[in-house]
Amino acid sequence: MHWALTMALLLGAGQERPHLLGSVHLYPMSSFPDLLGAGITVHAIPYVDVHAGLSAFPGRFGWWVRGGPRLVIADFRDEKDVGLTWRISALAGYRAFRDSKADAAGFSGLLSTDVTHFFSPHLGLSFQGACGGMYDDANKRVLPELRLGVGLTF
Repeated sequence: MHWALTMALLLGAGQERPHLLGSVHLYPMSSFPDLLGAGITVHAIPYVDVHAGLSAFPGRFGWWVRGGPRLVIADFRDEKDVGLTWRISALAGYRAFRDSKADAAGFSGLLSTDVTHFFSPHLGLSFQGACGGMYDDANKRVLPELRLGVGLTF
């Protein structure tokens, strides 16, 4: 009973208003191991993010698909749904990249945080930070990943 009450309180406190549809972020010279990147996050499923993206570095091209739970940490929007929000997502999935020296692909996991200032109920400027890593199946190694981005949430 205690567990069910705690989950209900957590889920109720983390509800987003109004319901978000998605985000688009650019990662200009602010990511590792990639130099440039772009990603799309779908927020259409309550409490779940689905994220896909492309990245590039001289001589390297990469892509990823991840999904996982989303939690609203803070929502400072007013009655017109204008203001600041803070969300955290734990994402897991698959990442791969092609390189002139060696290819890498495998399981990928990230912890992502988004701070968004909404100017209207469905348009906000978003700053995203993410860190995690990828396990390269073929070469049996772990590659770190760091990403800082700016974008729009709608």
